[in-house]
Amino acid sequence: MAAKIILFLFLVFYNFKSMANELIKVLDQESNYVELKIIDKITSRLTVRKLKIKTLNNVKDFEIFVDKCILDKRKGFLETSALIQIKDKKDKSKDSVFLFNNWMFVSNSTINEIEHPNYDIWLKRCI
Repeated sequence: MAAKIILFLFLVFYNFKSMANELIKVLDQESNYVELKIIDKITSRLTVRKLKIKTLNNVKDFEIFVDKCILDKRKGFLETSALIQIKDKKDKSKDSVFLFNNWMFVSNSTINEIEHPNYDIWLKRCI
């Protein structure tokens, strides 16, 4: 009887673990991409750039490095977030400080905004 209970608990635990792996997917390889929307506030032009993960990308006046992207379905809908670092290439000060070094979310882009006078940058999706 005890063996049946242990086997039952093992199967239940294994089933929950496999379901958790399906609910969260981490994209952190160079073959994965992130799409960013970049709005030029001066000309009002919207550009969508497809950037490789784990690669330093030069886009407009920025150096953008995307470390990883997470696709999370635990809340019942797809929440996409990415860990992004952005440096301004025009800032020639000795202290190389990130303009942005945090997580970006697709569902709520106003949580972590980029403070820049000429550009707005948002996460569109991960591929």
